[in-house]
Amino acid sequence: MIKKISIDDLSIGMYICDLNNQWVPRQNASRRGLIKYQSTIDKVRALGVKELYIDTDKGADCESAAIADPVKQLQANQFNSLVAQSGAQPGLRTALSEERENAEKQHKKAKTLIGGILDDIKAGKGVDADAVEETADDIISSLNTNENALACLSHIRSKDKYLLEHSVNVGVLLGIFARARRFDEQTTRQLVAGGLLHDIGKILVPDEILNKPGKLEPKEWEEMKRHVTYGERILDVTAGLSDITRSICGLHHERLDGSGYPRNLPAEQITVYGRMSAICDVYDAITADRVYHEGMSPNEAMKKLIEWSIFHLDKELVYDFIRCLSVYPVGTLVELSNGTAAVIIEANRRQPKLPVVRAFYSTRMQELIPPEDLDLANRGTRTQITNTLDARQLGIDIRPFL
Repeated sequence: MIKKISIDDLSIGMYICDLNNQWVPRQNASRRGLIKYQSTIDKVRALGVKELYIDTDKGADCESAAIADPVKQLQANQFNSLVAQSGAQPGLRTALSEERENAEKQHKKAKTLIGGILDDIKAGKGVDADAVEETADDIISSLNTNENALACLSHIRSKDKYLLEHSVNVGVLLGIFARARRFDEQTTRQLVAGGLLHDIGKILVPDEILNKPGKLEPKEWEEMKRHVTYGERILDVTAGLSDITRSICGLHHERLDGSGYPRNLPAEQITVYGRMSAICDVYDAITADRVYHEGMSPNEAMKKLIEWSIFHLDKELVYDFIRCLSVYPVGTLVELSNGTAAVIIEANRRQPKLPVVRAFYSTRMQELIPPEDLDLANRGTRTQITNTLDARQLGIDIRPFL
């Protein structure tokens, strides 16, 4: 159980959980853990911390503590539950190393396609629906071979190419999601195509608004929201697109409690495809570095999705999405029991705690080490995940190791 305590009640044996802990110094790799020494308590107190959260399932309890508010309690409980759950595991697949070259080719092709479409729209031309569907087929083919290859590439991106990379990533995520939910091939293709095109209206939003480094003014925010309407207008005059593909553009910012835009639709008017696209769009957006936003780790983003599933997002679909990516998704930085940091390169849906990882950093020596791939599901491997880490706090760029 997650409880809120006063700093005066913190004692050895308690487990600090990673909620409301922005006070943890940047140089600390972990934002949670078991209190083993009085000196740790003294350091926390010296930081001026007045209250914090503990997990009584992982450490000592405090009788005078208040139970955490329902949102934080739900966040922690549901995430821990999903860690223990099994999910559908894909059948035999090509090794990640073998699919990587093809995945890079398809990822690059998709970004080139989106870039060309955006240029055509600026020039007053239309969208080539056949080219979009062909690219969607290529993405699905790569996902069928080994979905982790494209999943790795989705974490290798740059701020100045956000629109291109976000569009491709949402298409990839929708493909992974649709396959996990066993959608037929045609529907999956239409969803991937919708993901690729979901944000094309942004090309008609003025650059000074689209790329503004600070908070948007009310009038600027209203213009930003119009990207959905702009996109719908473009797709409405594009021949050859399915209704599902078109709908992704119009529905990906709608929310179940009616707080979304552009139409503030109630839940019953948001299709399953719109709900899925909202989840994929949010997940990729909050894990991306942007001019005004530092991306979250995949692991932390999953917890945010759980929090937002209370009101805004479809709860059942959020949990399905987490299961299909795993609670330790590709791109998550973890600490291993052998004293190294590793990035997950292949998720394991059936046994989320046993993915394939690439170890490349010694947390003890605080230095890079020769990369080594470890399959934690291998019976001969005794190494385990002990924690998730924040790459920024360690000063590590994980992209070269993906």
